[in-house]
Amino acid sequence: MSRTPVARPPRVVSAAPRLAARADADRRAHRSVWARRTGWGLGICLPLALLGWLVLGSSLLGLQKVVVAGEHRLTAAQITAVVDVPAGTPLARVDTSAVASRVGALAAVAGVTVTRSWPHGLKVTVVERVPVVAVPQGANVLLLDTHGVRVATMKAVPAGVYPLAVPATDRAATVAALAVLRGLPMVLRHDLVRLTATSPEQVTLVLTHGRRVLWGGAADGRAKALALRALLKMPGTVFDVSAPGVVTRR
Repeated sequence: MSRTPVARPPRVVSAAPRLAARADADRRAHRSVWARRTGWGLGICLPLALLGWLVLGSSLLGLQKVVVAGEHRLTAAQITAVVDVPAGTPLARVDTSAVASRVGALAAVAGVTVTRSWPHGLKVTVVERVPVVAVPQGANVLLLDTHGVRVATMKAVPAGVYPLAVPATDRAATVAALAVLRGLPMVLRHDLVRLTATSPEQVTLVLTHGRRVLWGGAADGRAKALALRALLKMPGTVFDVSAPGVVTRR
């Protein structure tokens, strides 16, 4: 008679060591990833921090010279004086807009551009106002550009600038005379000696050989110029084109 085998209970194996080993491996992998990322971060940030200090906080890339271009009546020293940026200031921290504003405030400056010239320079390029008329002012003359902006004060009228006689308090007469001058063709400017304006509607041009042109106001400048060019071909010393439809000479 055979015996029936007795079933043995299943062997129970603890999973705790295996789980602990896996957790430990995960921790080591995490620490390795963190270390690599930290290394990469430091490898990127430290050079950037050094570069930032070099550019923004160090005098190694600081201002050492100011180069001025475009000056004629002004001197480079006059322009440099109003730049007003201490030597050694980090070039990247120079407020070029503020510098341009200070230089542009000079009466003789019509426009200005300020640029950094690495590693140590600042370039200031100016466009000066061009004086076209000289208005008496006491013992001096006041030089004005084509829009009536003061350029300078001088003892005498410089070459290439037209004397302008206007009532001392009549700004409108000055504006009218300048408008006439802006619209005057170059062929007529060549003969122009000086201008007078007793009012905005009474502008007179004095030409070579003592000829006088009663121009009137600034309106109808093109028609007046055409009429005057025709009249100047005829004899006469006084030419009236103030009403271009009816011009006269005598």
